[in-house]
Amino acid sequence: MSPTNTVRGRTRFENARWIRLALSGGGLGASAIVGAALMTASLHAGAQRPASSNRPDPEVTPVEGPSWLTHLGLPVGQSGLGRSGAAYGPPPDQHATSAPAGALPVGRPVTLTGADIYRVNCQACHRAEGSGAPPEIKSVVAAVQGSSLELVRQRLKEKGMSATTTEAGAAADRARTELFDRIRNGGQKMPPLSHLGKGDVEALYSYLAELAGTPDRPPAAKVSASWDHLGEQVVKGTCHICHDAVGERPTDQARLQGAVPPLNVLLQEKPVVDFLTKVRSGAAVTSDDARLHYRGRMPVFGYLRDIDVAAAYSFLVDHPPRP
Repeated sequence: MSPTNTVRGRTRFENARWIRLALSGGGLGASAIVGAALMTASLHAGAQRPASSNRPDPEVTPVEGPSWLTHLGLPVGQSGLGRSGAAYGPPPDQHATSAPAGALPVGRPVTLTGADIYRVNCQACHRAEGSGAPPEIKSVVAAVQGSSLELVRQRLKEKGMSATTTEAGAAADRARTELFDRIRNGGQKMPPLSHLGKGDVEALYSYLAELAGTPDRPPAAKVSASWDHLGEQVVKGTCHICHDAVGERPTDQARLQGAVPPLNVLLQEKPVVDFLTKVRSGAAVTSDDARLHYRGRMPVFGYLRDIDVAAAYSFLVDHPPRP
């Protein structure tokens, strides 16, 4: 059976069951196998999919259009966007390893912290510490510190300027508004994160303030997200930076010259376990033309969890990419 046939024509519940069972057979740990066994047992017993995940999230939309790099007219090899926060996999003569997985709540809502939202939407470019890769990718730290009332007041005092709470508060509020606007609408080289809701952005900001070390940072926040929305964030916040939504499969020679396969092609070519392994651990690539055996140009996103990548795959299945 081809990868395409394994996903087309299935209901959302069937896709969730198939992904869970596929993951359990992929060497992802005993807990995932237990989760699959429980899922299978419940199906044989006539159990229905949980009501909380029985319907698609109406706020989630398919990924569409050209990648952000295509939008900017930048070849992958000439930009750190989407890659500076990742690493490259082990050489072909070493086995790629994956961290043991827990039981994956396929199809169920998940709780996301601000750190989770940062990881799947920002870290690919801005790195774990928020430093970015100057001069192309700016650090997030300065912008976040500019939205801190206490730090603004300190800087005004250091410059010998008036530092009343009203004046400092107005400056901090402006900086915060500009930061939120940049998150939602993007910037010159920053892709917009318009798929994030208000609660997502607030939780993200609380984590950014922690990264920036602001003394008056808000308390850490959490949000409940649908399985679909988690997958949407991974795909739109990480994958779509380099991968077009749809397109033709590039030839092996074209890939060697820098062509990046679109997301619809990856979905057709890779079962879920191979997809997860490629993203989190790296996978050897064999070119039919050049007979080269290597791990390719795609970096490894080892900081993504199994649940993040499985949700991304499920999102692409249930919400097929659009031109």
